[in-house]
Amino acid sequence: MLSFLAYEGKAAIALTVFYMFYRLFLKKESFHRLNRMVLVGMVVVSFLLPLCIITVHKPMETAPVEVRMQATERASAAPWWPMALTILFWAGVVFVLAREVISILSVIRIIRRSQFVLEEDGSQVFVTEREIDPFSWMRFIVLSQKDWASPHETILTHEKAHVRCRHSVDLLLVDTLTAFQWFNPAIWMLRMDLQEIHEYEADEAVLQSGADIKEYQYLLVRKAVGKS
Repeated sequence: MLSFLAYEGKAAIALTVFYMFYRLFLKKESFHRLNRMVLVGMVVVSFLLPLCIITVHKPMETAPVEVRMQATERASAAPWWPMALTILFWAGVVFVLAREVISILSVIRIIRRSQFVLEEDGSQVFVTEREIDPFSWMRFIVLSQKDWASPHETILTHEKAHVRCRHSVDLLLVDTLTAFQWFNPAIWMLRMDLQEIHEYEADEAVLQSGADIKEYQYLLVRKAVGKS
């Protein structure tokens, strides 16, 4: 088990180094699709890199019997901290994964209790009576009854962009790997940056659809004020 914890430590170091590189050189760039690919790629590579082990064969002399007996005695009196560290690590993994599963189940429950509307372009929209902000998950778009009753074309365009770009797949992958790096602040910051890029891509799709920029800004402000 200590070898697995060592692997997680190496993955954490690799991810932190990669993320620092991103913050220094790429975060301020407006190439949203490139930045999105870089962030997701950094997470995957950080978990794969420690698996690349270079083996060097060197001749070894057999230790005397007395030395082997002393090593066995030391091993029998193993310290308690490795077991405590292992329990703490897996407790964090279970907590983060459980929170993710609960979140997904909550989304599924909202979808099942909502009114289904099929758009002309095949988009699947679910209108709920709950007072929630519009969101999308996988191929489903969820709007509140209040948003559906008001002019919602811009909101739908925004959420359709999330669906088309498969942003939920990004978050599902990163959230799953985050569970195994819950102790690493870099992956939580990376996740926030990834969500920010997703919003930039969706906003860009709205503006490219011909929406009025000022009206769209007002809509975002109204949503932000509503949250607070």
